[in-house]
Amino acid sequence: MWKAEQYDLADWADLFRRAGADYVIPVTKHHDGVTLWDAPGAGGLTTVARGPRRDLLAPLADEVRGRGMRFGVYYSGGLDWAVTSFPPIDSLSAVNEMRPNDAAYAAYATAQVRDLVDRYQPAVIWNDIDWPDAGKADGSLQQLLAHYRSVVPDGVVNDRWGAEVWDYRTSEYAHDTHHESGVGWEHNRGLGFSFGYNQIEDESLTLSPRELARLYADVVARGGRLLLNVGPEASGRIPKTQRSTLEGFAAWMSEAKSLTTRRAPLDSGVVTVEGASWWRAWASDNRIIVIVERKGAVVRSADARPITVLPLPLT
Repeated sequence: MWKAEQYDLADWADLFRRAGADYVIPVTKHHDGVTLWDAPGAGGLTTVARGPRRDLLAPLADEVRGRGMRFGVYYSGGLDWAVTSFPPIDSLSAVNEMRPNDAAYAAYATAQVRDLVDRYQPAVIWNDIDWPDAGKADGSLQQLLAHYRSVVPDGVVNDRWGAEVWDYRTSEYAHDTHHESGVGWEHNRGLGFSFGYNQIEDESLTLSPRELARLYADVVARGGRLLLNVGPEASGRIPKTQRSTLEGFAAWMSEAKSLTTRRAPLDSGVVTVEGASWWRAWASDNRIIVIVERKGAVVRSADARPITVLPLPLT
């Protein structure tokens, strides 16, 4: 029944670029086990074999890279409901009890991620949940990542492998916020409360442009990056509510990014702000960028670097 008949790759890439994205990481296989390319071993559980009947990744990679963004891949290595007979998972504590850990699944997942590497040369591999224990025990995970770095020497991987193989830490909504320290961590969340399209998430349950700008400024000021999930409808159309937020955010983000080159957190006390109950600041080369909730705030700096002040969007 799934056709993705309105999957407009150029539109997606244009929208993400306008919204200020540096990299785009599509879900290549989520917990349902359906792959968005003709993955080895997947048989009929691919978008090439059924539904859209095409590779949904390769053309997106081309459009993203053609606009100067990096292309990465998300892969659910820790859960795959198509290869197990476990009952539905109804709590976080049940995840570790019900994830597949056998050698056969480890080989299956390894072959698919290796195929992603060889076909798409992703700048990021964003594994989810964990990696099957058998693949950690037999050394195949380490071999897989060694192969990845031979193909993509500057490629990076996240921290959800259940092993010390990560390049950067991640947090998600209120989870793993202890990882939000130093420079180079990544916070990820949806525009609403779902990863994917949720038809009940209207404007009241979706970040507004102002709220998104505030989130972005908070993450950047603390040394992190923001990975924002966009959930398209089955047709491939980005829902109006989510598109409205991204479009409204784009103009503000364009100005914010034009002011920022190499970002770095500021020490406490460098900047003081009067007339604003909320503000964030970071260093950009020899300049200080200060994001305030509204115009009229008075900003002072304890050093000689020039200051640029940018208010959040009005709505």
